[in-house]
Amino acid sequence: MWLAVAFTVILAALLVALVVQWQRGRNPRPLGAGRASQFVQGTFTVTGVSDRPEQGDTKGERFCTVSGTIVGPQTQPAEVYGTLVLGEHDPWPQVGTDLPVVYKPGKATSTWRFGELPPTDSEIPPGPVPPA
Repeated sequence: MWLAVAFTVILAALLVALVVQWQRGRNPRPLGAGRASQFVQGTFTVTGVSDRPEQGDTKGERFCTVSGTIVGPQTQPAEVYGTLVLGEHDPWPQVGTDLPVVYKPGKATSTWRFGELPPTDSEIPPGPVPPA
């Protein structure tokens, strides 16, 4: 009996872990200032792209599978592939298109994602000076 209970608990924990990982993949967390400091900016050059579907899903989104090469600081050129979620009016990527990506130095193949790093405090222009 205890073996059956332990097995059920292990299966439930595994199911919870899989659901959490699945949700993270669907809704990646934005890079905050602390996490962004672990990443560097690079470029993804599209070398292959899936065909554009006639219609999107119920939200009007279209899924585009792309393959390409990541180049940037602190990494060798890395061949990767991924999926873009594009809106109804977003342009479809073409072979040769350059897209911004971020990745952890030396781990481009396993940690990359589409996007740009948020500006650092030194890159943000000062706002207007409040009246005294």
